Amino acid sequence: MSAQYDPTVIQEFADRLYVKANSIIRSYSILGVILLGFAGLATREPILGAVGAVIGGVIGYAMGKEKAFAHKLQAQTALCQVQIEKNSKSA
Repeated sequence: MSAQYDPTVIQEFADRLYVKANSIIRSYSILGVILLGFAGLATREPILGAVGAVIGGVIGYAMGKEKAFAHKLQAQTALCQVQIEKNSKSA
């Protein structure tokens, strides 16, 4: 059996990439809060723990957003290929 073109596979791939991208943003944000929050708490100053958690969350969010962008770009590239195929069939 040979593989046949199926645009729904590409759509599912793109959908999964978007889910993964959103998960990465959340994970990096949480990891940043935990790591820098605990680092701040290691000083035995609760305020530094809170400040560290906030800063860690912001840094984690920014890093996660950058990493997620690559997944979203890959998803958009796949969707673009499907759209090109649709447009060439209708022409």
